[in-house]
Amino acid sequence: MRFLSSVYLTVALASIALAGDWPQWRGPTGDGRSDEKAFPTTWSDTENVKWKVPLPGAGNSSPIVWKDKVILTASTGREHTTLHVLCYDRATGKQQWDTTFFASPAPAPFSQFPPERGHAAPSAATDGKVVVALFGSGDLVGLDLDGRLKWFRSLATEYGPFRNEYGVSSSPVLHDGTAFVQIDHDAESYLLAVDAATGKTRWRTRRAAEDGWATPLVVDVGGKPQVVCLGTKKAISYDAASGKEVWTLDGFERLCSVTPLVRDNVLYATSGPRGEVVAIDLSTTSEDKTPKVMWRSKKIGPFIPSPVLVGKFLLVPDDQGTVTCLDAATGKELWKERAGGRARPSPVVAGDVVYLTGLDGTTTVFKAGAEFEPVGKNKLGEEVAASPALAHGCIFIRSDKHLWCIGK
Repeated sequence: MRFLSSVYLTVALASIALAGDWPQWRGPTGDGRSDEKAFPTTWSDTENVKWKVPLPGAGNSSPIVWKDKVILTASTGREHTTLHVLCYDRATGKQQWDTTFFASPAPAPFSQFPPERGHAAPSAATDGKVVVALFGSGDLVGLDLDGRLKWFRSLATEYGPFRNEYGVSSSPVLHDGTAFVQIDHDAESYLLAVDAATGKTRWRTRRAAEDGWATPLVVDVGGKPQVVCLGTKKAISYDAASGKEVWTLDGFERLCSVTPLVRDNVLYATSGPRGEVVAIDLSTTSEDKTPKVMWRSKKIGPFIPSPVLVGKFLLVPDDQGTVTCLDAATGKELWKERAGGRARPSPVVAGDVVYLTGLDGTTTVFKAGAEFEPVGKNKLGEEVAASPALAHGCIFIRSDKHLWCIGK
């Protein structure tokens, strides 16, 4: 066996972000966790609402927060051919800017399941220098923090149209000046590394993957960053500098939407629907480039929501609102509870408090431990498919009609 030094989640964004920022999908550390704790646990469509603003178009992308800015994407028009990157003042909700583009030629966005997402399902990402946003039309853009265009690329024109049965939702991830974009679809799939300042390609690696919606995760292994991607039947890790494959692990389901997470040298990867949860020890890799599997759960994997870690407890929500709590060290099932209704948003965590939002806009709040400890249920009265963002003491929720700021 080859032994590597300790592995930890790359906190490239968190190290330069203002404390309390939420700069990308799943937050500063990519696992849905905030280090803050003073978030409200009760609200309604009027109680503890600091502000709400109507949104100009459709989208299921989650908001991101950088200092005084809340940024998200949307699309408008009959075929959603107008693409928006929107910015709102964090304190007041006042719109700061709306930068629009015309979509590259693309099929009509998938709209079978409500609410309609248009071409704006992927969440944006920022490092405070550039905002990178991807749309389901295949358009990838870079803006500055004032909404001015830095660069624009049509990946559909360069590498072929996006062909995905349920649209595109994998979000770009920023690390050390590079934006990583995972495109898994019914054509040539690939992982793309783009210079975030210029938009130029650093490398592109082809992937033997079909339809997929998982967002990649950057981890640091022995001082070298890797990009972990879940896809068709496999988890694959790539060298962040070159795009070369580092390791591959089989045993996953065909459809992958869930974002992996890492803590204390262990990567927790979930494929679904009805797939296994796999705990992978990244500190050791065999000569055949296969990482060590610590444990596999029974088949409890969701289709859409991603898991969260709360201390030694791994919480795996399914699409119907049932949460399974596993011992993170052994994979042993500790409890299973129906926490809410149908869930598309992924849970977020502050301290030991978990926020799980259902498609009907009801957020179930509970404490995670050896037992399920409910705190309350909070209704907005609007459909919610985007995951919340926790930032600066407030909860930012994107519904099908509004952007909400929930705060004491």
